[in-house]
Amino acid sequence: MTGSAPGTAAATATGSVAGAGRGAGSVLAVDLSCSGLAVASAAASVVLDPVVAPVSVLAAMDGSSLPPGGDRIECSERSEAAAARFPDRCLADPARTVHRSRVDVAGLSVPVAELLAAPVARALRWSGDAGEDVVILAPSDWGISRTSRLTAAVRDLGVEARVVRSALAMAEALSSSSSRWAVCVETCRTRTTVGLVERTRAGLTLVDRAVVHRRDLALDGLVDDEVRRILDAIADVRRRRREAGTGSTEVLARGRLAERVVDACDRARLLSFVVPPIAPAEAASRLYAAC
Repeated sequence: MTGSAPGTAAATATGSVAGAGRGAGSVLAVDLSCSGLAVASAAASVVLDPVVAPVSVLAAMDGSSLPPGGDRIECSERSEAAAARFPDRCLADPARTVHRSRVDVAGLSVPVAELLAAPVARALRWSGDAGEDVVILAPSDWGISRTSRLTAAVRDLGVEARVVRSALAMAEALSSSSSRWAVCVETCRTRTTVGLVERTRAGLTLVDRAVVHRRDLALDGLVDDEVRRILDAIADVRRRRREAGTGSTEVLARGRLAERVVDACDRARLLSFVVPPIAPAEAASRLYAAC
């Protein structure tokens, strides 16, 4: 499902989108939020896999030898196949390591910049159009430090990318979106981010956020109603902004718990929708077209 976009926008990682006249620039949108990798341009869109694997793992899988220069990280169809066979030797969600400097992957100490760049490199290979502007949708709970790390990692690929928080594109991902307030629920592997986005004639603004961490039941042994905690977070962000708590509000959910969150919202009589994985990237390819 694709969304309706207002006349396009210029945006930064500060959490706002200012309305602007539509430009003719071509945009490649790469969505790294929700532990996934979705890519969209004006012509096509696709959901890829962000999993990365050392070439040593890939070589062991197909019986080949390491290339000259030794080991390196790869994000490709081969790494997807390696993850299916050796899940403990691959990294399924590179973006979750953004706060670290190096990460051990199958015994290989890898700079996090390389891990962050690998899924973006796969998206660029899919696109094959070096003339496109690149917009990367990052998790909405990331701050300036993490978005700057991602920008620097992508710069090593020779690409100057604009990093924006995914809630801004998510708020415009569905054609039904029309309420003044959108609560955007991003459920990742380790946490859920609840973001409150305000729609006005001037554009979109991310005005508040809450994070619900996923508990490790194997460690604490307690039953955890994660969806209940997410609904509590939705109520909290609406309550902190009085107009959102009393006015027309949509709840837009995507990721691993999207269906359950929407079912719970329906029971709580909140207007809610499941957002397809590709929809925010498709919306971003229009929202952030160069002016």
